[in-house]
Amino acid sequence: MERKIIVFTQLQRWFHMHSIHFFVFLTITGLPLLSPSFSGLAYVFGWPVSWLTDAGSAKEILASGMQVSRVVHRVMGILFTITAIPFALVMLTKIRSWQIWPERWGVRAILDGFRDLYICYVKFDKVNFGKYNMGQKQLAWFLMIATVIMMVTGFMLIFRSSFPDAIGALAKSAHAIFFILIMITMMFHIYLSTHPINRHGLKAMFKTGTMEERYVKEKHLLWYKKIEEPDKLVGKGR
Repeated sequence: MERKIIVFTQLQRWFHMHSIHFFVFLTITGLPLLSPSFSGLAYVFGWPVSWLTDAGSAKEILASGMQVSRVVHRVMGILFTITAIPFALVMLTKIRSWQIWPERWGVRAILDGFRDLYICYVKFDKVNFGKYNMGQKQLAWFLMIATVIMMVTGFMLIFRSSFPDAIGALAKSAHAIFFILIMITMMFHIYLSTHPINRHGLKAMFKTGTMEERYVKEKHLLWYKKIEEPDKLVGKGR
């Protein structure tokens, strides 16, 4: 019976999957607030409201849609924050064992990291990574920092009247900029995570939570060497 290695805990998988739901709602409600170019989404939200109100003109429907977008966006942001804080506190208790810390430090390590990414994703040759490659680690750190910034600036915008105008304007700009950066980053993340080369990781995240010990030893040797706790290994089918 081939042993399997726990890659993602049930909590990690739960948070990741529900983060997708929050991301979708925050995106479709945030885009109309970001730019008039996405006002079509506001019309979609405004039409159902117009059936219950006296809104009849396109301008009134748009105004209703913008208000719906703003309310739903804020509610989703608050719910995501309520979900993310307990998850972050649990993960912080294991901060020393995070696998997103660099395997090595220094300029040489960075250059080697880019080389390994090129070999893996362009030449499709074998590279011995840790649990995550350099690109995945950078993504994780960026998303953590960007998420905190989005939370802080989002709450500042909700209570904008409590801050000076200059601070409010700065919070609005930062919220918009990081929203765009997260959108771009997530496009790359979705493409690469669904790429056949990462199918084992995709399956572990959304189905099993585990990988075969043989595969981990072959593709993630640096991480495999770190695994010493017996509870990291589980029997097949468990």
